[in-house]
Formats: sequence, structure tokens, C-alpha cells
Amino acid sequence: MIAPRRILRFSLRGLVVLLAILPLAPAHAQKSVDRPALNPRNIDASTLGAPVQLGSVWLAHQGDDPQWAQPAFDDSRWQVFNTDLPPVAQGMKDVNAIWYRTHVHIPPAARNLALMTTVMFGSDEFFVNGTRIGGWGAFTGDGRNAVANQFIFPIPDSALGSGDLVIAIRARAGHSSHRGDFPAAGLSVVSQVYLGPAKEVAAVNALQSFRNYASNTTNLTLVLLVLLITVALALTVRDEPEYHALAIALACMAGYQILTLLTLTRAVPTSFWTLLPGEGISYVGIVALIEFVRIVLGLRRSRWFTLYYAALLLWPAADMFNTLWWTPTHAITNPVSAILGVFSEALTAPATMGLPLLALWIAVRRRNFDALLLSIPLLVSASFDYYRFAVYLLFLAHAVSVNAVISAQQTPIHAFNIGWSEVVSFAFSITLLVFLVVRTIRLARFRAKAASELHAVKTLQGLLLARSRQATPGYAVETAYRPASEVGGDFFLVSPGPDGSIVAIVGDVSGKGLLAAMRVSLILGALNRESSRHPSEILSRLNQVLLTQSDMGFTTACCVRVESNGDFSFSNAGHLNPYIDGQEIEAPGVLPLGLEPDQTYSTIAGHLNPGQRLVLLSDGVPEARAKRQLLGFDKLLELTRLGASEIADAAQNFGQEDDITVLALALS
Repeated sequence: MIAPRRILRFSLRGLVVLLAILPLAPAHAQKSVDRPALNPRNIDASTLGAPVQLGSVWLAHQGDDPQWAQPAFDDSRWQVFNTDLPPVAQGMKDVNAIWYRTHVHIPPAARNLALMTTVMFGSDEFFVNGTRIGGWGAFTGDGRNAVANQFIFPIPDSALGSGDLVIAIRARAGHSSHRGDFPAAGLSVVSQVYLGPAKEVAAVNALQSFRNYASNTTNLTLVLLVLLITVALALTVRDEPEYHALAIALACMAGYQILTLLTLTRAVPTSFWTLLPGEGISYVGIVALIEFVRIVLGLRRSRWFTLYYAALLLWPAADMFNTLWWTPTHAITNPVSAILGVFSEALTAPATMGLPLLALWIAVRRRNFDALLLSIPLLVSASFDYYRFAVYLLFLAHAVSVNAVISAQQTPIHAFNIGWSEVVSFAFSITLLVFLVVRTIRLARFRAKAASELHAVKTLQGLLLARSRQATPGYAVETAYRPASEVGGDFFLVSPGPDGSIVAIVGDVSGKGLLAAMRVSLILGALNRESSRHPSEILSRLNQVLLTQSDMGFTTACCVRVESNGDFSFSNAGHLNPYIDGQEIEAPGVLPLGLEPDQTYSTIAGHLNPGQRLVLLSDGVPEARAKRQLLGFDKLLELTRLGASEIADAAQNFGQEDDITVLALALS
């Protein structure tokens, strides 16, 4: 059974706004409730053993007079009122204050009796032979709008008399007056009143509670289970934001159901502060669920998503205006209420009925298996919304009655009062759990495959980098390589020549992760096969190699050749210039490799004296960051006087953001 004040809201997901037509209709309303049409002037309970249901027919009269509670009052002219029908259908309009009476004959020696009521609306008081036995709400002004569920009122033995009882109910519609077109005060199609021994009445109450709330408790347990699994996934797979969004949505669903269960057995006045928690939780849940679906479907968060989220979060203000200030004094089919109800449905339609269609469209268009799998729970939940909206339109067209709308909300299953929305909620949770399990297994397999590929590339890259550092007689060469992740996007190579020269190159490929590592492997393979020893030719040929590969991005590189006498030449392709003892050797700016086919690279010449150190490094050094502050190029003037490992350590300790590569070269 879902919340009485939210019969048309999908309680598991909190996705459907309170409809104007049924702001107080109870979820366990069903026309098929077994309520005998007893004669209210003479109900025979003389063999009272088990609790007796007092039926759907009562004597009723509009107005408010305390004398109507007295047993001696003459109610012979009161209307025989069938609570299965709306007041307007029985000639009552502008219903606000109304009294109900019924006459019951019990055994003269009966004692320790109690009265039990199920769902009733408005403010209500109960009298037995003129003695007030209980009630709720206020009877001043318009009264208070409340929904009460399953109250037990002990009857004092002094009120039982000699065996003839007059049971009277005083009711005030309060904020829910709908000019008689909706049963909003006292008894209605969903109300049941039992009279019997207190112990047996308590047993009936416990059984009714179990029947009414079993589905709520089951669904809440299931939602909490799915929430627990989702939170575990969110903590385990931190780089998958959809699990975080789904955890928020499920937490809102669970919170809404907890609020529902807490208010089911209480007379809750409808006010801004009683509506706000449920409304807020519902709409936050809507936004979080849409965000979850958006991420799974691979859609970017455009401005339309942002505007829609804002509209959803602001709509509760209009919803509460309709519930608290407009509907109290206007008919349920008033144009304003109807427009607000239709607009509410239109506003939430993309989040309810639209999401499964979007998922199916993405699944077909992009052949996205996750989208196809996600469409199943979305279609399950939307099926009830499609049906409910159709019934709502039929009601507005006067094709169905209010009772038909209420009765359509639930089905009895072996005497359990289970709303259709609860059945759909259960199916939604199960199918959503299946989606999470299947998707997580697929994600785990994909990650395992990616990890295996990454390990293979890492191994290959390690072998290639190991070959990039060869023996260099006549030169002192230091290298430091610190990738920011498992595999890096930087590379270096040191190649001595038979003429006593040495060629060194340091570079950086665009991108991160596995793709960048594969590019590095390709480049190192090409460099190891390179026969030229002239920096400009090496870069030109490497540029051609990269241009033959599709989607290789770009690569920066600086190549230096040093002769045994200290003369050197270098060419630069968009990389950091070399440093000698803290001084940068400037070169003209040139595009990186892999962008232009006919790019030429200038050659800069110089001389390296004994004792001087020539340093090549990647941009991971100056771009080291700590507390939003870069290490910067100014500090390179001092750092490049140090050895390769000392430079790399300084950048890493400052705050490594990118791969760090340092190559220092000096004459022996």
C-alpha cells in the first residue's frame, strides 16, 4: 500500500508529481472491498463474537451540531448515505461539515469493546451513545486536512448501556473540500469501521496492517538492498559517475518510502512543512535518476538538461500552491486544477514515460547494449505511468468516475492490499538489479581485458625504453623516467655512433593512458630502426611515420647530436628547448610531429665544454603543480644545473601532474 496522500505518485521512484484530481486518495482504495450494505437504523450484532464491519451505508447529514452525537436524537429524516458513491452523486454539494450515524444492537452484557477505523479523511471525532471515544484534527474554521489509517478506540463500559448503541462520526473536510465531487470528509469508498471485543479488534488491526503495509515494507527492503549494492559499486568503481547518481536516486526513493510508512498510521495535516520533505525528496530523486540514465546512455549534459533539472526542482512550489491554496476552495475539475495537473504530467513525462523511449532510441541508433538493457526497467516503471495518465485523461473527459480512478490503483492479491504502483515498483527494482549485475560483469570483463592489454603495452614499453639506453663511451649520460600512471606518454632514446658521436632524443605524445603508450611504442620502434644521425632528418622521418597512422594525435620531440669534441646540433619539434648549465638554448618555434606532411625542422649548432651538462626534459617538470601553483619555467634555471634524478625528484615532490622525463648529457 502506498501513501494515502500520494495515490498517483509512483512511490518507489518518487517520479510522479501529486495530481490535482486525487490529492488525498488512499492507495489501498479498491471498489472490491467486502463491505456489506447493512441497514444503518438497525444493525444486528447481538451474537457479537468476532468484530463486525459496520458496512458502507450510514445515515448522514450536512452541518455541525454536537447534539447529533446523542443517542436520543431523532435521525429519522437523515439521508441514507452510501459511502461507495461521491457526495455529489447523492445530492450533497459544498461538503465541509458532515455527520454520520448508525444504530447497532449488541448483547446487553457486552464489555471491553473497541472501535477500529481504516482510512478516513479530514478531521474526525467518534462518539458511542454520546460519549466521545477519540478522534483527530481541528473543528474550528475549515478544520484540518488529515488522512488517518487504522486507529483503535476503546469504548468505555459506561457508554455501552443496555445493548443498543448509536455510533456517530463528526467529520470536517478542511482543506480538501471539493464541492462534493470527491469524498474528502469522514467516510469514503476506502473506509472500514469495525466494532467488536477489544482483543479481537486488535487482532484484526494487526492483520490489516500486515495486509496493507507488507508491499511497502517489501519494496523498501528491496530498494535498500539495491541501494547497498549501488553504494558498494560507487565506492569500488570510483571513476564511473553513474553509480553515484543512481545511489542518490535510490536513497531518495528509500527516504520517500520511509516517510510514507511513518505517516501511514498517523493523521497528518496537509501543510507546507508536511508536504515539503516528500516533494523535495521526490524531485531530487527524479533529477538523480535522469542523470544516471544520461550517463549510461553516453549523452552530454547540455543546457536543456540543466534547464529541465531547474524546472523539476522549482515545480514543487506550484504543486503545493495547487494542493494547499487552490483546491481547498475549487472543484476538483476546475480548469486551473486541471491545467496544473496536465502541466505537472507534461513536466514529469520526459522523466517517466520519455526515458525508456530515449533508451530504446539510443540502443537502436548506436547499437548500445547498455541502453537496450536499461530500457527494460525503465519500460517496466513507465508502463504504470502510461496507464495512469490515460485514466487521468478519461477522468477529465468525464468518461470514468473518481471511484474508477481510485479502484484502478490497486489489485487485491490473496487479501493483500497491494497497489499496482507497488507491483511495478517491485518489478522495477528487480530488473534494475539485473541491469546492475549484468553491466557490472561486463564492465569487470572489459576492465580485465584492458588491464591485460595495458600490462602487455607496459612490458613492451619497458623493453623498448631499456633498449633506448645504451652504453655511451666518452659521455656521461643520466636518465630519469617517472610516468604519472602505469604507462607513460613520454619517451627518450640514447644512441651512440661508430664515429664517436651520440644522438639523444626526448619527446612527449598527446593523450593519456593506453593509446598514448601504444604511440610511444610505435615511436620507439621507429627510432630504433632509424639509420640517419642528423636531428632534422630524424624528426622529418618520424613525422612521416606518424602521418601514416590514423588518429595518432601529435608528438613533441627534441633531438640532439653531440660530437666527441663537444660540438652539438639539435632540432626541435614543439618541445622544450635544451638547457646547458641552467641556460636555455633557444630555437625557432615549429609545429609538433604528426600535423603537417612537409614540415621542416631547423638545426641549431653549439659547443658543449667539458664539465658542462646538456639537459633535455619533458613538460612534466615545469607543469608540476602544488596547491594550484605551477613549478614554472623560472625554477628551471636552477633545477637544470642538477643531475637528471635530482631534477625528476624535485618535480615529483613538488606535485607530479604529468609524465616526467629528464636526460642529462656531458662529456666524460
